[in-house]
Amino acid sequence: MTMRRRLLAGAALTACAVAPAAWAQDGSAAAETRRIETVVVTAQKREENLQDVPLAVSAVTGETLVAQGVRSVQDLSVISPSVSYGSSANTRGEGLQVRGVGTQIFGDGVEQSVGVVIDGVPMGRNGMGIRDLVDVAQVEVLRGPQGMLFGKNASAGLINVTTRLPELETNSLDLRASFATLNEQKLSATANLALGDSAALRVTASSNSRDGYIRNIQRNEDLGGYDNTNLRARLLWEATEDLRILLNLDYANSNAACCTWTARSAPPTTPFGALNAAAGIVPGPKNLRNAAGARFFQDQDNWGTSLQADWDLGWGVLTGIAAYSYWFATDNNDPDILPTNVLDRNAGDSTVRQGTLEVRLTSPGGQPLEWTVGLFALNMTNKGGNTQAGTLGLALPPGATVGATRRSTTENESRAIFGQIGYTFFEKLKLIAGGRYSDEDLSVDYVNGQASGTTAPFPGRFNGVARASRGETNFSWRLTAQYDFTPDIMAYATVAEGYKGPAYDQQPVSSQIVFANPEIPTTIEAGWRTTLFDGSTIFNGAVFQTTFENFQAQVFDQNVFPSRFVTANAGELETKGVELEFQSEPVEGQTLSGNAAWIDAKYTDFKNVACYAGQPQLPFGTPRTSPRQCIRIISATGPFVTTADGNRLTNAPEFSANVSAAYERPVGAFIASGRISYAWMG
Repeated sequence: MTMRRRLLAGAALTACAVAPAAWAQDGSAAAETRRIETVVVTAQKREENLQDVPLAVSAVTGETLVAQGVRSVQDLSVISPSVSYGSSANTRGEGLQVRGVGTQIFGDGVEQSVGVVIDGVPMGRNGMGIRDLVDVAQVEVLRGPQGMLFGKNASAGLINVTTRLPELETNSLDLRASFATLNEQKLSATANLALGDSAALRVTASSNSRDGYIRNIQRNEDLGGYDNTNLRARLLWEATEDLRILLNLDYANSNAACCTWTARSAPPTTPFGALNAAAGIVPGPKNLRNAAGARFFQDQDNWGTSLQADWDLGWGVLTGIAAYSYWFATDNNDPDILPTNVLDRNAGDSTVRQGTLEVRLTSPGGQPLEWTVGLFALNMTNKGGNTQAGTLGLALPPGATVGATRRSTTENESRAIFGQIGYTFFEKLKLIAGGRYSDEDLSVDYVNGQASGTTAPFPGRFNGVARASRGETNFSWRLTAQYDFTPDIMAYATVAEGYKGPAYDQQPVSSQIVFANPEIPTTIEAGWRTTLFDGSTIFNGAVFQTTFENFQAQVFDQNVFPSRFVTANAGELETKGVELEFQSEPVEGQTLSGNAAWIDAKYTDFKNVACYAGQPQLPFGTPRTSPRQCIRIISATGPFVTTADGNRLTNAPEFSANVSAAYERPVGAFIASGRISYAWMG
């Protein structure tokens, strides 16, 4: 057994045992060494050089993730400016965004617009894919509609995570540790064990923890900390020269004092301001204290297994992946962040059981005619609910509270057939066409009632049983033209239509369950990929425009009591922009890289949205003189509504960029390396 030695010093100094002779000593060898390493991606369900792929896709190796301190999916914006992460009070509301678009809805009946695929298995719920990135081979960020080839419903983009395969005939142990302020500790151990000549086992264990940074002076505790544990085992068996079998097992546990907030503005004339002042809290942008009377927590358990077989038939490769995933999440937060019990119980839980099966056949690469065809099936059951209880600020007898409990079972079944075909003309022009036919069923069973321990039910809530279902079929597609000016310079143009299935509003106020229509994006994109200066520099870019029809959005309705979040379709959403990325090795051992994105993501047609508190209201029948004014459109006593046309999407920065510089050189039997990185988000 050999052990790789790792030394951590300063912010980013590492050392590992290598052979110094591998470093070039003459000019010609140095030029060859400086050629940018080829990154192989699977963005089209086949292994290809990244520079040959006519898609807006970025790939980052596991070594780069480690060097830049990226340990979780939430941190990908540091290395890919088109990606952002929207936090929430719980995992059911958080989500990733690509090109400004993503799903952030408190709902068990809403899938994410940005899909996450881990080792070939699509994750059906937002929180299932938000994991620590440990012993990762690479992460691919695919921008634009990507559900055609990757499972389902990746209408805005996809994060494709590939962990490292076991290495045949190799015994090794890799240990890593890092420490930072707030008692942050990141520890991991990976062992690779050879099992004869044709099999190997790779086992990874890691922990990631940090103390909180927000002080709850009422409960005398710190909030915002976490403690994560991850385990993974991968068994590889090369059964024959043509047949490979891979068994995966993984487990993840997360316990967090999450997700809290602090007062930024609280006029002293309001009850909120007066109570903050009485607690000694000074609201402002640097305020890191609150006085919440209830506990904040967010705990998750996630485990899964998959079996993949790849059979090389000579004229094609037959791949089958069968997987089962389990995810349990429970949480609570105190929305009023005050000692008073306005809504101290705001708890939720989800138990997801998901089974997937994918079978596909892929032609050999490097031929004039290339094709992929496959079948996909998913069954996902989500049992969960939420409980809310408190005074709601009502004049109740001492000790009295009102409350509501919702329990639901959501089942999503999806079946699809997909394929893509490409042909190269004159060794320069390649035309690609692909499509996917999807057949989905979404069903829900509700039971609403009064929360235990309360004296009365929530006002305005439906108590009873509700059931509903909805089926949808769809055909999504993509057409691409790729032209290779030289072996190192390529341009492409593509037009595609994606799909995300129906959703439903999880908090009905009547027995009539309201469904949101499917989300349909249409994108036009052009880009280029260039390898310059004898291979030492890569410069890629893309321009795009995507229009979403019936985008599934969440709005806060204050026309009802108590106020609530509502899932609704926005008539139209548009995102457009420019993305640039480069990587260069100007001299031996030195690497420069960076990327930037300008993105304009906004609603272009979102009518009759609930007004916010304090918004100007016009008498019934009075026409608007400004699009932001509130009017009643149903009756003199109906709800006030406004328009969101022109509003930018939340967590969608207009400009973001990052740059990085790294240098490494041999020092005896080690390599010493240093890296400095800077990321900026508007």
